[in-house]
Amino acid sequence: MNLETIYYIGQTIAVIAILGSLIAIWVQQQQTNRIARADMTERMLGKFHTNIQVMVNDPHLALQYANLVRGEIPKDEAVSQRLIWFFTLVVQTHYSSYFLQRDHLSDERVAEPLDRTLALHLKLPLFAAEWDRTKKRRTFPDDYIAYVDGLLVASTSRASA
Repeated sequence: MNLETIYYIGQTIAVIAILGSLIAIWVQQQQTNRIARADMTERMLGKFHTNIQVMVNDPHLALQYANLVRGEIPKDEAVSQRLIWFFTLVVQTHYSSYFLQRDHLSDERVAEPLDRTLALHLKLPLFAAEWDRTKKRRTFPDDYIAYVDGLLVASTSRASA
C-alpha cells in the first residue's frame, strides 16, 4: 500500500464521516421540528379549551349559547354581547391556528376540527353578523378572511349536498 492509496482511503473515510454527520444533523432537526410542532399544537388547543372554559364557568351564558345554536336570538343585549365576545375568542383562536398551520408549525390534523367549529359558528345569524362587521373593520388580513369565507361556502355546499 503506497502513500497515495492511504491518502484516498483517508479522504473516503472523511467524506463518509461528513455525510454521516450531516444525516445525523438532519434527523435531529426533524425530531426538533416534530417536538416544536407538538408544542405549538398543544398551545393552540389550550387556547381553544380556555375559550370553552368561559361556558363552563357561566351556566347562564352556556344556556344562552345553547339556545342560540337552536336558533333563538338572546333578548338581552348584554348576553348577546357576551356571546359575541365568546365568538371573537373562537375567531382569534382560529386565526392563530390558521397561521401556525400555514407556516407548518402545528399538526394539520388539529386544523380541520377548528375549521369545522368556526364554520358552524358562522352559520348562526348573530355570529355571521359579527363576522361581517369584523370584515368591514378589516380586523384580519385579506388571506385569512378569504380562507374563512371559503370555509363557510364549503360547509354550506356540504350541508346542501
